[in-house]
Amino acid sequence: MSLPMVCISLGGNTVDEVLEAAEQATAEGADIFEVRFDKLYVEPVEITVQNDDGVEESSIEHVSRPVEDVDVMAAIGMMKKAINKPVLFTCRGKDEGGEFPSSEKNRLDILKQAIESGVSWIDLEMSIEDKALKNLTDLASENGTKVVLSHHDTETTPDKDEIISRVEEHASEAEIVKVCFNTRNHDDALSLFEAAWELKDKTVSYTLMGMGIGGDWPRLHAPLLRQAMVYTTLETAFNLTDRGMVNVNDLRIAWKMLGHA
Repeated sequence: MSLPMVCISLGGNTVDEVLEAAEQATAEGADIFEVRFDKLYVEPVEITVQNDDGVEESSIEHVSRPVEDVDVMAAIGMMKKAINKPVLFTCRGKDEGGEFPSSEKNRLDILKQAIESGVSWIDLEMSIEDKALKNLTDLASENGTKVVLSHHDTETTPDKDEIISRVEEHASEAEIVKVCFNTRNHDDALSLFEAAWELKDKTVSYTLMGMGIGGDWPRLHAPLLRQAMVYTTLETAFNLTDRGMVNVNDLRIAWKMLGHA
């Protein structure tokens, strides 16, 4: 049984933080790193307020940075020099759970610059307007950049047939089709797993996961489900499972215990 590519999503709101995470991720032996470029456009700020009992409570809020504060080509250049693994460049808009604070026009321009810089992989959403999406995929083909064509539903999980249909519909348009849904309960998680179980016998290159309860089931059984790639994290927070995520070390342990490794 062949193993999927292991992709570690790198955290960080500055280039230096991304590179620090990449150094740690390199030691974990991942196949590819996802750089969430949209996170460079927000700054975590600690906010302290008094609650109804007069007690001060602190929380972290992400405050938008001006788009012009990030030199796209300079940031990509620094990452390319420092990271010796293939990089999946992602700049996610807020409508699909990302943090990019500006217009779609600005976001598409950033994706275009990334492709022109020669990044290994690019994440492009299915929701991008048809003409703009074709221009980006054509540019990626010209530059030798592989495409992950993605869809993120932050509200619901459809039934298994709709999930399968979405993957198959776009299978010929990219190297990998990525679909991610909000698994609100175990029924949603089961729909996701059933879809993956049927997709494993089809000639499609896909990765499938959930954001929420049971969303990690397809990740944990990805080799059995013949997924092309699995997204994982360096995070070790206690609530990872509630978010459908899995730490990279825990993923490898699980694969070994389940006989996948």
